[in-house]
This record gives sequence, C-alpha cells and structure tokens, in this order.
Amino acid sequence: MMDQSPMPWHLMFEEQRKQIIMLWHLCHVSIVHRTQFYLLFRGDPMDQIYMEVELRRLTWLEQHLSELGNASPALLGDEPAGSVSSSIKALKQEREYLAKRVSSKLTAEEREMLYMKWDIPPVGKQRRLQLVNKLWTDPLNIQNVKESAEIVAKLVGFCESGEHASKEMFELTFANPADKKSWMGWNLISNLLHL
Repeated sequence: MMDQSPMPWHLMFEEQRKQIIMLWHLCHVSIVHRTQFYLLFRGDPMDQIYMEVELRRLTWLEQHLSELGNASPALLGDEPAGSVSSSIKALKQEREYLAKRVSSKLTAEEREMLYMKWDIPPVGKQRRLQLVNKLWTDPLNIQNVKESAEIVAKLVGFCESGEHASKEMFELTFANPADKKSWMGWNLISNLLHL
C-alpha cells in the first residue's frame, strides 16, 4: 500500500481560505478583520499556522453559535461573547462607520466608478451605505471577496508595505491571554508551534 502524499500547500491554502471566508459570513465576523486577514495571508507557506488557527477558531465559533444560539464572535479576542444579535448589530455599526469614510477616503471619481460597478442607482439615497452594504456579502464569489477587501482596505487605510509587522501584530489578536474562558489560549498556540 502506497502512502498518499500530503496535499500541496497552495491547494490546501485555497481550500482553507474558502472555508474561512464562508465561516466569516456565517459567524458575522467583522469585515475589517476579514479584510486584514485576507490581504495579509496570501498563501506563503509561513501563513499555514495562521490559517489553521483562524479555521479552528471559526469552526469552534460556528459550532458554539449553532449549539447555544446565544454567542457572538469576540471579534478580535478582546470583547466578551454576547449574542448573535449583538454581533449582527456590531457588523451593522461597522458598515455605518465605513460608509462615513467613503467620502473622505475615495475621490468623487472613485466613488462614482464604484457606484456604477456595484449597481447603485445614481439618484438613490444613502449611496455610500448601499455600497458598503454590498461588500463581503457573497462568500462563494471570490471576485466579490477580493474587490470587497480592496475597498475596505482603502476605507480603513491598511498599508501593505508593513506586511511583516502587521502579521506579527495580527498574531496577538487571535486570543486574549487574560480570558481564561477563551476556547483557544496561548497554550494551544504554543502547542501548535511545538514550543
């Protein structure tokens, strides 16, 4: 009997990324978090630990939400779990915040191009909010995901030049070491890293 060779990393990365994107959608995870993660982790073999930890965190979260129906993602690990409705409310507030930044972060020309591209009527009300409400809404459409990440990154001001430092900072947001109830503490991360 021949040993099966492990799946090549680039294929495993794409598969895990698809799962993560769907879980973000199902668990109402912050779209700023989604954007930062999506833009930072692009398939480098060194990204494997981040992908595995995010996938485990989201898998646990989805199970927790479906079992209890009474928990929400602690978006960056520093908020206590609340309810599904509170995470949906937080996502709505985040979209409102991003909509306010559309005018200051995008030129009039960029805005008009985006409104056309995303099918927002030229005479409609709250066009900025309509645009932001279309971002990160189709987890099965990788083009929607990619373009959503690019727009949110512009609105928030993410800078790709500091990628290495950003990844190190991102590592710190996976778990709050002070939260003893956290499903995933530093012990799990160090075990995963074989420290």
